[in-house]
Amino acid sequence: MAGVVICTTFAVAALGMEQNPVWGGAGRTGGTESLWGTAGWLAAVLAGGAAARVAIRRWAPNSNEILFGIIGLLMGVGWVFVARVDASLASEQAVAVLLGFAAITGTLVAARRLDWILGRPGVCGFVAAALLAAGSISSGADLSAGAYEPPRQWLHLGSLLSVQPYGLAKIVVVIAACGLTATAPRWLGPRFIPHRHAAGASAAAVGAWALLIIGTDLASSVIVFAAAWLPLWLDGDDPVGSDVPPVPRATRARALSGVIVTYAVGVAVLATVYDRLSAQVHYWLNPWTGAEGATVVDAAFAISAGGISGVGLGLGAPQHLHEPHSDFIFAVIAEELGVLGGAALLVAFTLLVGAGAGIAQRALGTHRLLAAAATSVIGLQALFTIAGVLRLLPHTVGALPFVAHGHLAMVGNGIAVGLLLAISDASDAARVESQQLSQGAP
Repeated sequence: MAGVVICTTFAVAALGMEQNPVWGGAGRTGGTESLWGTAGWLAAVLAGGAAARVAIRRWAPNSNEILFGIIGLLMGVGWVFVARVDASLASEQAVAVLLGFAAITGTLVAARRLDWILGRPGVCGFVAAALLAAGSISSGADLSAGAYEPPRQWLHLGSLLSVQPYGLAKIVVVIAACGLTATAPRWLGPRFIPHRHAAGASAAAVGAWALLIIGTDLASSVIVFAAAWLPLWLDGDDPVGSDVPPVPRATRARALSGVIVTYAVGVAVLATVYDRLSAQVHYWLNPWTGAEGATVVDAAFAISAGGISGVGLGLGAPQHLHEPHSDFIFAVIAEELGVLGGAALLVAFTLLVGAGAGIAQRALGTHRLLAAAATSVIGLQALFTIAGVLRLLPHTVGALPFVAHGHLAMVGNGIAVGLLLAISDASDAARVESQQLSQGAP
């Protein structure tokens, strides 16, 4: 079904571009024929999705089927819109989608030793630190002549490939944090065990502050911080699979509230005194006063032009938007599919987060925390990206998960989905086995 929707979207977009009076002359694709010429890459995307589906049936037969259906649909439709905006990116985005499917498959294979991986948080922490450092090499804002451009954190690998390490670093940070939570009872004294979660989540908080101060990436900082701390609300509700006593809910509520308030106050202070962050807030509140604000204003005009039902696939003018293939791809979708199309995208992400939350509720022990953290990473990325485009929050660096152009971001999100599928498979398999044993008991 997802393949039919993707192919239909591709065909309608190509036909719409043929009727677009301005796209052939002023568009970035260099002509409407080039979109039809990317059909081979569309076939590769569909084949990659089919292969991933076979792999899921092989290594996670009891996993949540709705989850992968939503992911496959988002990846395919996202590829269509990236190719529609710039056909020269069709091959790059197809490779990114295939890497995402490969990441899902590879994670399912590696998840057979998930507890072994969680038992080595130091390795994950080192990888996360390396990715954060790589992303900070080229970060920075251009404040010359009063202009402002949000830091892109691109790592250039030659002249043909540029990646954003932060897209992968986010999920690695939360894996390391969950691993520290799992291993803390082994090296913390008994008096510290009731607060074992502080080890992993505090380590993730250090990464969040690094993203905020060094990389000036407000969205990624909040995502990493929230993904590490919010799932702790689940910690202790089900002590099965844990060798330490649960933490009372009241204790966790007080600790979590204090940490969130402290982080929020710190962000507010930095946004006031730190020029590279205060500029983001300034252009959020006053978008008409500078170049960065103009990018959000252009997106607002595009969304307004779409109205309720949109101008039609292929009939929009994404060439007037800043980074339409990544940061503002939601504006492209809302212009051509209207409020209804944008709402459908929001519903898809809501269903995705709901499926992930359900998986987390059924999981046990540290797997519950990991599933909740992986779901939080995906859901918060979507929230901050869409809210930034709609100017509900400051627009910061961020790409819509599974939809926007990007390689390492697609891999990172693919790892998160693979973890969810693996945990879902293990939880449902254990439930089925328990039911069979109970039915066979006299």
